Amino acid sequence: MNRKIKFILFALVIFLLVVIGILKFNFSSGYKISIANNTNKTIENLELRYKVGDIIQNISQIESKKSWKGAIDTNSIQGENAIILTYKNNKGTSYEEYVVGYLEKGYSGKADVVINKIDENGKLEMEVK
Repeated sequence: MNRKIKFILFALVIFLLVVIGILKFNFSSGYKISIANNTNKTIENLELRYKVGDIIQNISQIESKKSWKGAIDTNSIQGENAIILTYKNNKGTSYEEYVVGYLEKGYSGKADVVINKIDENGKLEMEVK
């Protein structure tokens, strides 16, 4: 009978660990963002930022044919927001591209940015998936 109790307790602990793992996986808050550089040039000085609020991440450079990946915790967001990618061209003109158009506290998801071309002034041609 002592073995049965140990087996039941062991099975219960394993069951609880599995349930906790599934809940954490399904209800994790945050956005996974990747930025792929499909050009033949290194891209420098990108910023991911909230539309309302602070800079999330400075990305100093992404080399040609390489990518950057990061995760953004959305638990600290207050109210409605968005995630934008900002950069400046060769003449200092600022540009911004929406990566996540609508965001609230605890939202999760995935966004892929693909940079396909850089024009002669340094403006990026990109698509967000």
